[in-house]
Amino acid sequence: MSNLMSGSPATDTVMQVKQSLQSNAKRAYEIRLQTGNGGNLSGRIPGTDLIIIKASGCSFEQCQPDKLITVTLDGVQIDGDGSPSQELATHLAIYKQRPDVQGIFHSHSPWAIACAKLNDTIPTVTLHAKSKLGRIPVLRLSGATAQATAAAVEAMLTADRDLCAFVQDRHGIFSLASTIELARYHAELVEETAQIAWSMALLEGVASNRERDA
Repeated sequence: MSNLMSGSPATDTVMQVKQSLQSNAKRAYEIRLQTGNGGNLSGRIPGTDLIIIKASGCSFEQCQPDKLITVTLDGVQIDGDGSPSQELATHLAIYKQRPDVQGIFHSHSPWAIACAKLNDTIPTVTLHAKSKLGRIPVLRLSGATAQATAAAVEAMLTADRDLCAFVQDRHGIFSLASTIELARYHAELVEETAQIAWSMALLEGVASNRERDA
């Protein structure tokens, strides 16, 4: 794939975005927010309609600048080797609906996926989660195609313009923010509150069984 075309953003701006994506991917891998080669993240190049996204099949641990792909908001690849993440359509749907979003983080985090089975939202059981995240809806899809997912995400963001995170059923966390670092923080907090909510539900079930057996 050819290098960025003339008239594109300055090289140092592009490298800043790539370095931020790399450092946040590494951090997520180190704390096991995402293991293996799943998950993805992306960042908007400031002042442009271009985004940089992790390449398909690349783990967060391997997320070096040469593993990052630049595409337009229409999904046209203009720089980078390999193919962009399979979640590209979801990322593009978010960026199109939310011009304020500069970074998107997606991870297959186990507690959030498990907790999504409990309700249509992830309970924000801590004061911190409630103040920072607000409502965390669970996105359930009748179809699994990229187009169906993108359409459902667009509808969800249209209904809630302040949304900063959601969990796709059986798939994981999507968090969006003004920076990729903040998007990662949001994802960490979603996973934390999901773990606490699941643990509380388990404890409530144990207590209910004890009362019934008493």
